[in-house]
Amino acid sequence: MIRRIRIQNFKSLRDVTVELSPVTVFIGKSGTGKTNFVSAIRFLRDYLWEGKVPGYVQDQRLWQCATNPKEPTEFTVHFTIPAIDPSFTYRLRLAGEDWRLSFEQLVWGTEIVFCQSERERKLVHQLTWEVPPEVVGPPEPGLVALGRLPGVEAAVLAHTALTAGIGVYNFPYNALQKSGQASPGFGLADRAENYLQVLRQLLTDLENIETRKAMVATLQWLNPTILSIQPDSIQNPQKVIVGHRLGEKILPLDLAQESDGFRRFFAHLLALYQKPSKQTLVFEEPENGIYPAALELLANEFKAAPEAGRGQVLLTTHSPLLLDQFSAEHIRVVELVDLETRIGPLAEDQREALREQLLHPGELFTVDPARIASIESETAG
Repeated sequence: MIRRIRIQNFKSLRDVTVELSPVTVFIGKSGTGKTNFVSAIRFLRDYLWEGKVPGYVQDQRLWQCATNPKEPTEFTVHFTIPAIDPSFTYRLRLAGEDWRLSFEQLVWGTEIVFCQSERERKLVHQLTWEVPPEVVGPPEPGLVALGRLPGVEAAVLAHTALTAGIGVYNFPYNALQKSGQASPGFGLADRAENYLQVLRQLLTDLENIETRKAMVATLQWLNPTILSIQPDSIQNPQKVIVGHRLGEKILPLDLAQESDGFRRFFAHLLALYQKPSKQTLVFEEPENGIYPAALELLANEFKAAPEAGRGQVLLTTHSPLLLDQFSAEHIRVVELVDLETRIGPLAEDQREALREQLLHPGELFTVDPARIASIESETAG
């Protein structure tokens, strides 16, 4: 679970530190930087997985901070892993227009597992080991080390948590209509194109048969006629079949015949119930295309996930109906001040109004627009 993340000089995120809860909901007007925050998490995950700037970044200058373009982009992540003590802190710094690696450090508890930093020698930037990893013949500094230390347990755990352990989801309206392959080790892909493989894995895991029952039970709240949902073949699945009760018989329907909203809802369930579970699940505007009455059901799934061991949940939303299902402690407000994103907890007077039920969470979009506590205190000072 990511406890705290600091992002510096990434798009509109000039210098943002966010404390995260098991369930955290980000709200704010369009264009304030919610998607940039999500993109930063995705970028860090993909950078560590590939060991380089991800291919979808065509021009690094467009991803760097417009108000502070000459300063390096940096990530500092404080996180925990279940059943592993103590906690971890990972730092990564990318400098220059080409985003060259200039600093990397992993700390486990109070122990520095490794640290490499950049020094300028004869006008050439070189990375050197400040604290080399405790392995015989450590790799040469210069490339991302986190994924290149198979004998160092702390590094292996941290790399897994920050790559395969993170899912970032923004499901399109045509989700779960066409199946494809995804990069190995990531579970359900960001756009769920490998949903057939993920569902097959869930259904062939007899030790977790309750997972199948729980997913079907949730879908039955949407449509009481649903009896099952499964691939047409375990050996070579081509499509997903939804079994509906029709009188005394079962009517099998292709998942592609179901509504867009139903498929998007099911895509969120697959993300939440996938095996192995993610450490952190990030969802962008999960309300899109989903029947409003189903949003309470979806919110309950989000809130239940951490306690059930299915991962921390972070989500962005513009939906008053969805936000009404969460408390003030879940909410982080996103604002844009002087073209820079700021993220923080809800202002104290608004938190108090929610506690006393003088204000509903959804009214933070309309009646009393959400404000950041830190900004309010700075203004008062």
